[in-house]
Amino acid sequence: MEKIWDYIVNKMPGELMVSLIVMLIIAIVAIVFGCKIKKADPTKPTKGVAMLAEWLVEFSTNTIDEYLGDAYEFAVPYFIFLITYIPLAFMSGLFGLASPMTYYTIPLCLALVTWITIQVSAIRFQKIEYFKSFTSPLPTWLPLFIPINILSKLSPLLSLSIRMFGNALAGSILMFLVYWATGSLSSLIFEHLNVFALFVTPVLHAYFDVFGTFVQTLIFVLLSMLLIATEIPAPVHKKKKVKKEEKSC
Repeated sequence: MEKIWDYIVNKMPGELMVSLIVMLIIAIVAIVFGCKIKKADPTKPTKGVAMLAEWLVEFSTNTIDEYLGDAYEFAVPYFIFLITYIPLAFMSGLFGLASPMTYYTIPLCLALVTWITIQVSAIRFQKIEYFKSFTSPLPTWLPLFIPINILSKLSPLLSLSIRMFGNALAGSILMFLVYWATGSLSSLIFEHLNVFALFVTPVLHAYFDVFGTFVQTLIFVLLSMLLIATEIPAPVHKKKKVKKEEKSC
């Protein structure tokens, strides 16, 4: 226990610490939302926090139903987590904190969950054809293309993680250079006050930490759904609902 505490206090990277804080905030907000929804009167229209929580769940569920089918509704919590975690992780830079997205392990872990879902879906619906695809386009007894096909299977993992990491790192480096340049220029006139940063950095923060954040969140979430959808023949629906529809016909 002492080693764990020593790691958290003295050795843990700042990006991981901020990530833990962001997840703690999300957990607290989720508990508050849950309590508000439990206390809400089902006979009356939802308001305030309960309405926001209901909209978020409904939006995520409808989007998944459209792309993947209602059999994938178990993934709703994961996508809600992405919708909330990625913006908060990116916007932590607005408060002078280290962005978790500039620590490659974090985007890699997020992409890894999506990648595992892609492979499991492919195995589930393609079955033996999934394993045969490793030798494609050659016959299975001629495995010359296995290394290339393995790389193609890994490409979604790399593209999803590196895209988000690269954008976050590029934004943080650019902001560092801008603060350094404006600080050096301001020191010539105002000594220790970075006055010129007040005129330049708000616009850049608005782009990199706000607008760019929601763009990256949208790209990651939609790409995750589309990459999973490419491995299934069509939106998959729950068997019970299919049986009910057949009986009604």
